[in-house]
Parts: sequence; structure tokens; C-alpha cells
Amino acid sequence: CVCACVRARVCGCVSCDYLPDRRARARTHKQTSEPTPHPYAARNPLPAHRLHHTHAHGTHHSTSLSLVQLCTCLPLTYLFVLPQRTQEKPPMLRLTVLAVVCAAAFAAPPATSGNMNGLYKIASGGNQGVPFNSDYASKGYEYFDVWAPEIATHYGEVFWTDQGNNPIPQAIIDRFKGKTMAIMGYEQDQVMVSPVGQPGVNPDQDVSVPINWAYNHHYMAWMTGAHSELVRVEVDPNDVTAHGSPTKLIAVDKPSAAFRKDTSTPTSQMFSEGNGGESRKSFHGYPKGFAQLIDSPETWHITPMQIDTRDRDCGVTPESVKNCTRFTPGPEPKQARYGRGTPAGTNYSGILECPCNTRYGGDPLIYGDSVETKEVKHVYSAIASGTCSAGEGMSSSAACFSAVASLGFNATKFVQQNVSDPKFPEGCTVTPQADGSAVVTFNKAPSTVPCAASNRRLGQTTSQVGTTLALDLDAANVTFERSPKGEYCADNHQGIIAAFNAAGTTPAEELAALEKCEAACKQNDGCWGCSVDLYDSAKDLVRWVAIPSCGTVRHWSGSIAGDISQKIATGNATITVSGPAGAWFGIGFNAVEMSDSPYTLIVNSTGVIEQKIGTCGSEAEHCPGTQLSSTVHVVSTAVENGIRTVVMTRPLVGATKDHYTFSLQTASIPFISAVGSSQVFAYHKAHTNAEISLTAPTGPTCVCDLGANGKLCETDGTGCNSFVKDCVAAPAGSLLAQRNPTCNSRQYAGGLRCCGHKRIMLDADQEIRPELLRYHMKFRFWFQEYVPATATSNASHANLDRIYYQTEAHAGEYDVPPAFAKPGEKIVGYPDWPVGEATPGTTCTGTCPDGPDCECEHIIKFHWTLSNVRLIYAGGHCHAPSCISMELYRNDTGTPQLLCRQVPVIGQGNVDHDKYDESGYIALPPCLWGDDEGLEPSQLLPENTPMFSLKRNRNTHVGHFGEMASWQMRGVNF
Repeated sequence: CVCACVRARVCGCVSCDYLPDRRARARTHKQTSEPTPHPYAARNPLPAHRLHHTHAHGTHHSTSLSLVQLCTCLPLTYLFVLPQRTQEKPPMLRLTVLAVVCAAAFAAPPATSGNMNGLYKIASGGNQGVPFNSDYASKGYEYFDVWAPEIATHYGEVFWTDQGNNPIPQAIIDRFKGKTMAIMGYEQDQVMVSPVGQPGVNPDQDVSVPINWAYNHHYMAWMTGAHSELVRVEVDPNDVTAHGSPTKLIAVDKPSAAFRKDTSTPTSQMFSEGNGGESRKSFHGYPKGFAQLIDSPETWHITPMQIDTRDRDCGVTPESVKNCTRFTPGPEPKQARYGRGTPAGTNYSGILECPCNTRYGGDPLIYGDSVETKEVKHVYSAIASGTCSAGEGMSSSAACFSAVASLGFNATKFVQQNVSDPKFPEGCTVTPQADGSAVVTFNKAPSTVPCAASNRRLGQTTSQVGTTLALDLDAANVTFERSPKGEYCADNHQGIIAAFNAAGTTPAEELAALEKCEAACKQNDGCWGCSVDLYDSAKDLVRWVAIPSCGTVRHWSGSIAGDISQKIATGNATITVSGPAGAWFGIGFNAVEMSDSPYTLIVNSTGVIEQKIGTCGSEAEHCPGTQLSSTVHVVSTAVENGIRTVVMTRPLVGATKDHYTFSLQTASIPFISAVGSSQVFAYHKAHTNAEISLTAPTGPTCVCDLGANGKLCETDGTGCNSFVKDCVAAPAGSLLAQRNPTCNSRQYAGGLRCCGHKRIMLDADQEIRPELLRYHMKFRFWFQEYVPATATSNASHANLDRIYYQTEAHAGEYDVPPAFAKPGEKIVGYPDWPVGEATPGTTCTGTCPDGPDCECEHIIKFHWTLSNVRLIYAGGHCHAPSCISMELYRNDTGTPQLLCRQVPVIGQGNVDHDKYDESGYIALPPCLWGDDEGLEPSQLLPENTPMFSLKRNRNTHVGHFGEMASWQMRGVNF
């Protein structure tokens, strides 16, 4: 600091600041300073000093110079002022001493603080780089370090799985047994260790792995205590917190949690704020007085998602850190960067965006029609009553006749006919005949005549593996199942059968309207149920509408329990299955593959068992699953000519959520079927997927065209997966209106669905290099002891609850397409997009698309509400290299108020100065609110505060797959 201040004193300096040391420890510390030999070992590069100048007219500015720069310029600078005092010996003596000090500074380690990753930039409101003190050690906090088990990957490989429970230091466990720890923040790194595979043995020799070697896509970490544990639970396919996995981890209380002295203290904590990109330079701490509290901490757990992007010609050992410090791209699959190739001088790898490829999901638009990694076809379905929705009618008789043949209708033969009859249902219908045949009719005349409604549905079909399924559904009675308050059907304006307005806004008046709707729906065979609908927002007046289908269930503030009321038939299903007598065979309902975890009937020589198969997370494809309670009654079993036929009955409504519920409103049911090699239920000998369609005993059943659907598949066309995400429609969200490719498997071109654990992000014909990159995730937790409130004083810290919303709701990710299609080059995901027209969500300035001043950005937006919370921390999730900004607004007055603007700090490639300054990679300064210096006051958001978020990305010439725009926030609920 002496050297720095001599230089600074010439310019009027009043203070000197140093970046902190990245010191590693296996035990707890308050502050430390030791030299480390390796150039990328756990310490700072030469620190940048902030020279704060205050001038007479009151202005303030700062300049950043390294210690070496300061000392290099010192003698010359000092001599310019020295002649004024050449006769004064003390200054000359001081100059000599200072010269010695400066000379020594080139070899000595810098002065340090306790931060592992240096100081951080902070935002507050719309202000960037506010003077908040991010030096944990200077505040008297303590810390401990932990390392996860080793990650070892090939080039292009994805590592995305949980790494099990790992203990925190025993000294910490002992110290906080029966006490509360206040976690003030944490820091994260990814390090190569010495000896290899033995983290924590020589922490000062840890070598940080650059982000352009192993890209930190995101991580989720937990700390659990003596009264909590992590469990794996099944999730809805559209639960974006699971990122496409059928299961996720959650922390739950143990029974002992209820017997604690203070049951309000959290028993576990989750850490995932600012958890992508160069997260090591994104701040993960809180203002004074706020913390993540945890009772009796014992273990920590991490699920990282890392993508290996290090070109193997540059090396993957600690000694290789100084090789290729300017990013050198390795091979990329053809679909990376939308198939536009790797540009010269690129500073990032295209595989960090998880492009689909010829190992999985590659698009025929990029690879040609012969590729088997993507299958696109139309989806057809029978409907139980009514007419096809707008845009879902058949376009031709050929399409009609082909669709009926594929849907598993039961008929000895099909008789096809074309008519033009306004008194018959429009489009495509199937009508069963008394002789077992069926008439398939294509009616080209416009008509509003509905298809047959009935309390009974029948069907039969045979799969490609020789199993036969027949269903006879008979609804003897009808009840209604009411939802919790705060839900509504997305299709509450589609095909309304009847509507019933509430007379007022009291619960009794609203309940009366609901009951009228249920009574009308009960009498209409084509009614699915009732949904609330806000028909007069100015007066908060609602109505209930009887509708033929619900669509996606969405959420709002709510009226009463029963905002959605679904009609449930309570009759019986007669199920007849047949298959080979010499082995087991099975039928799994409402599934296209085993990982859908379907309710399954498994038949062998001893009887029938009910099983929920495929319940083992990422290994679901070959998982026997869980046996369920028996609900079927076997009526008969017979074997004839080597075929076993079993007739059974069970209630239409499933006994549990895992037992499939048959509904007369679902006329087409996809199913999977398999046969085994013996009577013992084990790995299948053959399997397939099929569909059964049900008709009324008499009258026409309508067949509708639901549009094209796509499947993402392995190289040989197996292991396929199809999906439709719960993307939010306008005006609440942007993705559906933009037809964003992330929303369905037909358009999908890159992102998490193509980036599963152990996948290689290369084409099938590209080499997998043998060299392994071996490293560990490392965390440093900063903490204080929590002091409970007393009669005369408040508690030392308020706990910060997690608040999570996505601008890309509810997709979990989204695509940023190139601004324009090029002549002769279609855009994957938007194959029919015209040349010269900006892609959905894109706005441009300048002469576009080819002018030198053309600049474009892609924007998405999402609206939601927050209730009864005081915001303290807000961190956005944004990936390199296209992120421009994220903005969070409240809008309860009609004039939007900016709460937080996050502007990424883009690395400049000066890794000799700061090892985390990789070119093009971004750090995300979070927004903080509180009483600390530089921060705006905390934000109090009362009940149902309208919020919205804006996310901007560059896309002038290049598009980006799998971008994210979530808000990872923390606050105090009240």
C-alpha cells in the first residue's frame, strides 16, 4: 500500500484498496495470507488498486492500475515533483526506501483479504458498480471450504448428476450442534487438486479450471442439518425446476425437527443464485442483518451441470493452464451455432449451448432427411364428443383415412366414404356398425353438428409385439373433483358449453355460480368440467364456464376452492389383454416410452400385478419401478393356441395418483407394450408403443388433427422422446407468441433436452478424445453465529427465503434465433421463416440485415405477481455469450418502476491479471437492497404486486440455443 499511495499521493489519493486473496483452507478461518507457487493456484493475480481522487469541485472518479504498473511508474512520476524539494533530505531518504519497497513488490505476494475469488461488483436498483463492501473477511465473517467428489470428462462431455451427500468439517458440525448458523454468503470455484483425486490435502496448490475449459452451465447445491435430509421425488414433466428430469431432489424435515426448541429455524438451505456462466465472479452474499439460517448443519450436496469445452491439443493438466490462454475452439457438431460454422477468432465454444447432433436429436434441416435422430409427423386423436377445435379439422379425405388406420380403432374392416352433408359432423369421423365393421367418413361440408356423446366407450387394438388390448369404459355415475383456490384452465374460452356469472364477489355468491356450472356440466356428456374465468377485471367479477377440455392448468390469486371443478366418472373399466402364454407381457397406459413412468398391467402365469415402471430418474428406460396396490378384479383367464387372455375389471378412477384414471373424455390413449423371455418380470424381449381409440357404441366419433409432433432420438432412431412444454401465452409471456422452438420437440434444436448426463456434444462421426479433464467443485461458505431475539433485542439475522421466477416461463430455457435467415440457409426451429424478415422477438437498428451498422437484439417478457415479501437479493441467470441485460419491474401504480437492472460484466481475456477474466464469458452483478453503503432501501411488495421481467440478447448474426432468463431472488416474507 505504501508504493500505491506514493503514486496516488501525486494525484491526490486519499485511500488504497486491494483485491483479496483466493486462499484455500480445509479448516475455518477469519483471514490469512500465504504465498502460493502456481500461477493459477488459489491466490489473486497482482491486485488492482482503486485510486479514489476527490477534487476541490467535488467530483469523484477512480482509476484501476496494477501494483506492478504503479511501481513501474513511481520513480519517474515522483521525480517530476521531487525538484520542488531537492534540498530536503528526508524526502530523498523516503524515496530510496520506497524504491526498495517497490522493487520488492514484484516478487512478493500481494496483500490479501479472505475472499477466495477477489472483490465483486454489485448493482442496486438501476445502478451498477455501487460502493458496497463485498469483502467478507473485513466484516469479521468466518469461513470453511468444502470440495465435491471428482468430475472427470472427455472433450464435449456433459456432467450433470448429483454427487451425493458430503460432510462439512467436523469442527463446524460440533460447534453448531443444537445451534443456528447464519450463512452470510458463499464463493464457488472449480479446481484441479494435488495429489489428483485428494481434495483438501494441499489446498494452496489448488489450480482453478478456466470457464472455457469446463463451462459451468448451472449448479444446485444444498446444506442439510441434523433434522433434515434430501429425498428424490417424482415431478410433473413441465416442472422446470427439474430441468426435464422425471425426478428432482428436495430437502425435507426429519421427524425430530418437530421437537426442536425453535421450530421456525430452517433445517436446510439451497444455494443456486447467480449459478451460471462465470459464477465465480458473481456475488453470492447478503447485506448486514440478513442470512440463510440453518439449524445444526452437517452435510452439503451439489448437482452441477458442467460441459467440457477444452480443446485437447491445448492440454488438460495444471501445467496446461498457461497454454492457449486465448480461446482455441475444438470440434463442434454441425448443428452448433445454427449450422453457420465456427467463426474465426471466436471466444467461446458452440457446444456450451447444447446443440442437438447426430448422437441425439439432430435436425434433418441440418443433417439431411436420412438422419434418424429426429422424427416429425402429424398427431391425430379421437375426441369423446363435440367437434374438433379451430384449426384441428382434417384437411383432406386422404389424411382422414390414413389417420383412422393409425389410431387403433376396432373394426373388422373400414368402409371409406366422402360426403358433403351439413347435417352430419364436419371433417373426419368413425361410426361403428352392427357387423363389426366401421364407416370412415370425410365430410367436406361446413357443419356444427357434434359427434356422439355417450356414457360408454369401447375399443380394441393389437400392438406390433403381438399383445392385444381391449377397453370397455362404462360410466355409471358422475362426481366432481374441485381444485385448490388459485387455479384456472388455459382453455376456459374455448368451446364454452355454458357460463354462470357470480352475482357478486363474496365466497357464497361465487360458490353458487360454481354449483350451477357443475349441474349443467353433469347433464352434458361432452363437458369436461368447469373453470373460473375473470370476466370483469375492473370489478373483480368472476364466472364459471362449462368447457369440453381444460388444457394447461394455470395459476392466479384465486377465488374459492373449486376454481377448477373436473367431472369424474365413477363407473367401471373392463380391460381385456392377451399375449404369449409362455412369458410375461405388459401394457403401460398413457405413455410412449418407459421413462414416462406409466401405470402398467403385467400379466404372467400367476396372475396380474399393477406396477408403476420407469421410476429411477435418468435410468428410467430400464427400471422395473414400484409395485402398486392391487385394484383389478380378474374375471377370467384362458390360454388357447399359445395365447393367454385375461379379462379384468377395476374402477375408472385410479385408487392413487399412480393408478391411471380412465376418462370418457379421453378417446385416444397412447400405451407401451412389452413381452418377456420367461414368466419372471425382468428385462423385456421386445417392446413397442401403440395407441387405442374408443368409440361410442353408436354414432360418429370425431378424429382431429392436433398438428405436427416431433421426437428426439438416438443415432439409430431408438430411445425417442417427445414433449410439449408449458410455455406461457401472451400477454403474460412471450414464448408461445414467438413460436419459440424450445416449446416442443418438433421444433427443438438445442438445449437441456439434448444435454443429458454423460452425453457427448459432438456428431456421431467425430472423435472422442481419450484425455480426461479431472477437477472438483469447491465452495467456501462464509458464516456468523446466529443470536436469537430476546425480550429487549431483535435477532441478529433475518432468514432469506428463496423466490424463483422465469422470464422464459414455464419452459426452463429458450432459443434466441439469428435475427435473419440467409438465402439458401434455413433457420433450424423456424424452417419456413422468410429471408429478410426479422425473426420472432427480434428488433434491429441500422441497415439490416447486411449493413455494417446493423445491430439486433432478441427480447422476451413475462408478467406475474409477488405477495407479501421484502426483496433483499435478486440474481439473474444468463448465459454467455449473448446476454445484454435483465430488468425487473414492479407495476402496481400503472407506471413501471425499475427494481433491478443486471448488466453482465464481460470478460476481456486478461487472465494474467485476473484468472477469471476469460474473454467473452460473463459475471452477473446481483442487485442488493438494504442499509449498507451504496444500496437502495429494501423493496416491500404487498399482496399481488404486479411484476414483469425483460430479457435482452444479441442475435445480429448468430443465434443461441438453451438461453435462460430466470430470477433467483431472496427476501423476507411477512
